[in-house]
Amino acid sequence: MARVTPLTVMVVDDQALFRRSLQDRLRSDGYDVVSAENGAEALELLQAAPSPCVILLDLMMPVMNGVEFLHALDRRGETTDVRVMLVSGHGVLDRIALDSKRIVARLQKPLEMSELRSALEAQLGPALSPQPPPRTLH
Repeated sequence: MARVTPLTVMVVDDQALFRRSLQDRLRSDGYDVVSAENGAEALELLQAAPSPCVILLDLMMPVMNGVEFLHALDRRGETTDVRVMLVSGHGVLDRIALDSKRIVARLQKPLEMSELRSALEAQLGPALSPQPPPRTLH
């Protein structure tokens, strides 16, 4: 059975260009994408909207960083279905020991779209993953 509504991915990153680029690419792949520039904004979006299937979370952000966001998210009981993929650079992923059951992947910046697509498909299963539109070769 085909899914009627697109799957949702939340991009949480303080770099506007990175957020916009990721949004555009994921939307072209068929995902519904929302974004936030820090953890506090992401928590507000989670309260106002249905839970996304996956959050792509940067760790180094102002206002509320990724670690603080994860701790706040873990304290909330109603969002148990939210899964998190950590996306960070500068060796941060290697230095941060996070023990949240929500973390399903750790992706290094600069992000390879093929790696992200594989990680999303692993979480959603190939039958649920949106398929990019066919591309015509000339």
